[in-house]
Amino acid sequence: MRDAYKGERKVKSKNATYLPYTSSQILDGAGVNVESVGSRAYLAYKTRARFPNFVREAVQTAIGMMHSQPPEIKLPKSMEGIRSSKGESLPDLLRRINTEQLTTGRLAVMADMPTNPAPGKDLPYLTTYISERVINWDDGQVEELVPQVLNMVVLEETEQVRKDNFNWDEDEKYRVLTIGKDDVNQDVGIYKQGVFEDGQYIAGMMKAPSWRGTTLNKLPLVIINAADLTSDVDDPPILNLANLCMTIYRADADYRQNLFMQGQDTLVTSGGNFDETDTIRIGAGARLDLPLGADAKYIGVGGKGLSEQREALQSLESQAGSMGAQTLDSTSRERESGDSLRIRVAARTADMNQIVETGAAGLEMVLKVCAEWMGENPDEVRVKPNKEFGEMPLTGQTMVEIATARSLGFPISAKSMHDLAFRRRMTMMTFEEEQAAASSEDTEEFPFKKSETADRAGADQNGNGDNTDDDISARNKAKKETT
Repeated sequence: MRDAYKGERKVKSKNATYLPYTSSQILDGAGVNVESVGSRAYLAYKTRARFPNFVREAVQTAIGMMHSQPPEIKLPKSMEGIRSSKGESLPDLLRRINTEQLTTGRLAVMADMPTNPAPGKDLPYLTTYISERVINWDDGQVEELVPQVLNMVVLEETEQVRKDNFNWDEDEKYRVLTIGKDDVNQDVGIYKQGVFEDGQYIAGMMKAPSWRGTTLNKLPLVIINAADLTSDVDDPPILNLANLCMTIYRADADYRQNLFMQGQDTLVTSGGNFDETDTIRIGAGARLDLPLGADAKYIGVGGKGLSEQREALQSLESQAGSMGAQTLDSTSRERESGDSLRIRVAARTADMNQIVETGAAGLEMVLKVCAEWMGENPDEVRVKPNKEFGEMPLTGQTMVEIATARSLGFPISAKSMHDLAFRRRMTMMTFEEEQAAASSEDTEEFPFKKSETADRAGADQNGNGDNTDDDISARNKAKKETT
């Protein structure tokens, strides 16, 4: 999944992992000697192939739809400064969580405390671990009705560390999180953690992180899958699309190899008596002299089967398109009924609803742990994701229709209409701000008000059906003076 998301360069760097050698290439030394004929032939074979980028397009389009509106995140005032370890805001962190949910279907989010915080800057921060770095965990044993909770997690933190000006070394590091036993009360589990290098675990190095003296009795870590918050490993939601992309890659390599061979005809002469040292020229401007009775011709690979390969590729790409982001549209199609459109969009966004709800629930859970850690009320923590990624666009015609329905008695308030416009980004002001701005506008900027339009359309008081611009202007001036 990670390779498919990164695209063609990454996939091709894995060589035979995704594109196997052909039988002739293996016989010619491919995979054994990089200078062999087989390896050079495989390089050309791989270079001509094309890897489709449906996975990245699907993820990026889905993320764009999920975050077309910002999420609603509410925290106690003392927690409003919480950020990720990269300095991201919580909405940006939620975007990254959703990206990992779509790509690998798994991510861990942990709350941690700064080692040497500055005065007044001792807030917890959130750090993330991709699925490949969550390498070991224990969530207890199934024992009657006893709740199962995480009590041990091992996270890989191996990284490149610069040793001097331009040289780097790899430091093998692991972070261990456990619920240990307090020395005073053996029945209470205390959260401890430690970072160990080269795989050497030393129990005495485990420490209990605290916030102003307050420790935890649970791991401040949540494993977020695509559909749940358990430690069980699930398949990524678009794994089938990635597998299909690999199939297209291999089929495309064979198809383009055959196309290449089609243009590589070989000149064959019969009875020409050419010496091995003779130079034979072919193409425009060349001349080939043969004795009487000799023959020369081109032979090459036949084109039989190319049309079937092309049709198979088109079918695979069409299937991948229907599985990916190209179908996550909510625009109405010609002659498509409202019910049909609603069902189609609901079916295609069901997984997205589940993903955004799970991602928001995971972020909310780890923030609630932070609230407990800081002595705040966890019930004040709320993360509500945007789920309006299948709605119709708000057009001028739609607004007119809603306003007309309201004037005819449909029970919808002006504030509800404004909220709809706000969600569609037609305005960034609140309902009260919008009302104040509308009432303060100079009416002279809008000369054709309702009464004036009626005057223009109807007859004047004297029965003259042809109102001139001068007549209307005179009456408007008189009205203003009277006022």
